[in-house]
Amino acid sequence: MHSSYDLVWYAAERTPDHLAIVDDRSERRLSYRQLIDEVDAVAAGLAARGVTAGSRFATVLPNLLEHALILLALARLGAVPALVNARLTPDEVAELVREGGMQGAIVLPNADMAKAVAGALPNGTPLLCAGGEVEGAESFAACRGDGGGLPPFVRPGPEDLAYIFYTSGTTGLPKGVEIPHRTTEPRIVWISPMAGLRCGTHGRILGLAPLSHAIGFYGNFLAALTYNATYYVVSQFDPAKAVDAVAEHRITFLFTVPTFYAAMVGAANYDPAKMASLELVLYGGASISPSLLARIDGEWPATIRHIYGTTETMCSLYHPEPVGQATRLRPGRYSRVRVIRYGGGHDDRVAPGEEGELIVDGDTDTIFNGYLDRPDATAEKLREGWYFTGDAFRLLEDGDVEFIGRVDDVIRSGGENVHPDDVEPVLAGHPAIREVSVVGVEDAYWGERVVACVVAAKPAPTAAELDAHCKASPLTPYKRPRGYVFVDALPRNAANKVLRRVLRETAHAARQGEAGPAFHALD
Repeated sequence: MHSSYDLVWYAAERTPDHLAIVDDRSERRLSYRQLIDEVDAVAAGLAARGVTAGSRFATVLPNLLEHALILLALARLGAVPALVNARLTPDEVAELVREGGMQGAIVLPNADMAKAVAGALPNGTPLLCAGGEVEGAESFAACRGDGGGLPPFVRPGPEDLAYIFYTSGTTGLPKGVEIPHRTTEPRIVWISPMAGLRCGTHGRILGLAPLSHAIGFYGNFLAALTYNATYYVVSQFDPAKAVDAVAEHRITFLFTVPTFYAAMVGAANYDPAKMASLELVLYGGASISPSLLARIDGEWPATIRHIYGTTETMCSLYHPEPVGQATRLRPGRYSRVRVIRYGGGHDDRVAPGEEGELIVDGDTDTIFNGYLDRPDATAEKLREGWYFTGDAFRLLEDGDVEFIGRVDDVIRSGGENVHPDDVEPVLAGHPAIREVSVVGVEDAYWGERVVACVVAAKPAPTAAELDAHCKASPLTPYKRPRGYVFVDALPRNAANKVLRRVLRETAHAARQGEAGPAFHALD
């Protein structure tokens, strides 16, 4: 077993003078040798402030160079970084810091955030600020010491806690996901047999995905540094700047959510010629539009691959040729999966052609240990030696599976299962629809009525026009929405995921004639 610090240190031994990391906000460019020296200096500064092996330390930052350095410095000390989404509110972050028993934190120069986090930390524990000054927090630049005076690195145990990541929090405060050290290497090296990433100094990886997300941390940051590639910091995603960065740095590898790719090809400065250096492009974390997938496959020279996983499991499924079959996936090197009947046990498997919930073997090398201080949530998701993903899949004849959507999002209407992912792409193809999310609303006749919540352009289409659009499409008739609610915006959480729970409440209130948007019924 190797920790993340081991892996980066080994890379520095192999290619000490190769460029390791490039900052996008300054002129800083660190070789692997310089990176290790800088990390050790920061680790010495943290140690002088009381951070020790096992200390939980919250990092509430976007993709800054400072974030990269402190994550590695905490690993050098055997401390436990808790990577908190920087888009959460100060009160939400403070609650996570308090509940997680954090013994230090680093934040942006935001007075409200610093005050909230300071109030949640124990007295005398360090609160640092990256990228500026803020009252109550010490500048990260001052957190340095004599790296040569650090004691030798002590490799942690396989089951020792390495990192705390957080779920997206669609139903409340995000849950802490406990990731042990035994998972670190498998969470990186799967990317070779399942995606084709090669180790070597030719690699240039653009850090598009957030470091607080498993894709951004393992699939961008650590993949770059343990494979002797160069990691290019993207401190804030801007599609036009991302397009230019690919061209300027001759980026070879991208791995992020489809939303970012859609924004890049839609940028005013986009030119397929700027993508000429790309060799490998992975997408995951959300469904992709078949038209977008076909476009980037046609305009980018890279091999495109689909990756499915969760924070808890990392990478469970993949497809090496997703174009034309964007929802089809298969098990890979670090996965053992089953599709079981909704509400069933681990042996209640579906037959080919049937749908159910995907579960993942709990002994998989990449899997988490549980939810931080949430034995109830752990027992709900880790059962009978399997992790219950909450994702709906259809088992195919050859053993592949087809992604359908979230089990909780399945709409049971008229005795049939309707999945939002089947309906939303059809509606999204209407030129007057900007965004759409489909939910189920309790209905005496249908059981649940399929309802589309629409953010429309002006002039807005009528419900009848949208119904005609669905009828003219290949959409199965029983999946056609029987109601429309026009809203100003779709509610989203800090991870930018649509809050269907809120939309269901909005649609139900509209159906009851309560204050808010009108309900347009179709029968």
